[in-house]
Amino acid sequence: MLVMATDAITLSVDVRTALGKKNRALRRQGITPVHMYGLNEDSESLQANGRELLTVLRAAGRTTPVTLKVSGSTETVTIVREIARHAVSGDIQHVDFQRVDIQQEVETPVPVSLSGQEDAPGTSGGAGVVTQGAFEILVRAKPFDVPNEIVVDCSGLVEIDSAILAGEINLPDGVTLAAPADDRIAWIQPPRVSADDDAAAAAAAEGEEGEDSEDAADGDSEEAGDGEEE
Repeated sequence: MLVMATDAITLSVDVRTALGKKNRALRRQGITPVHMYGLNEDSESLQANGRELLTVLRAAGRTTPVTLKVSGSTETVTIVREIARHAVSGDIQHVDFQRVDIQQEVETPVPVSLSGQEDAPGTSGGAGVVTQGAFEILVRAKPFDVPNEIVVDCSGLVEIDSAILAGEINLPDGVTLAAPADDRIAWIQPPRVSADDDAAAAAAAEGEEGEDSEDAADGDSEEAGDGEEE
């Protein structure tokens, strides 16, 4: 089981004076409102270049720390906590960043992906298929120790109902599982039977019944014919 590493990311932001409905004008100019809070400090209304912000969010996701560099102020380490998007266009409307202490652990969900499905003995000959039950797991670690992705190797799933549990994932030093250890991440299940397969099976069964009925009818006719000859 492979755990991916993280890199530091920095985003330049400015203090935001436009609030409420005035934020619409900012967005038309390519500027996105952001908010920074946490660590028992006052929250701050900020703004960032929309394109730069999108690039940072794609790189950081919700796991990699983002250092906000406020113009005329100090740098602050944060993590992405909330991304608000337009209901129709999907454009980013607002982003919340939470301040974090780099020496204190945080709990955060980490994306999970699978590998080695085709090598799992339990799928040999179409016996079963690998099913993913969790697409992220909750871990606890210091901000710069949080992995940005966990790749789970499924090649050890040997038979139907074989499963990989969250507690069986080998996490790196400094990272502990915060989710229930018995959460199923992936398992082998029998292949699903489609409606077309059911219909084909039913048709085949009806065909066999029809042949049996015809054979029986032929037998009755032959017996009747023998009786007439007598």
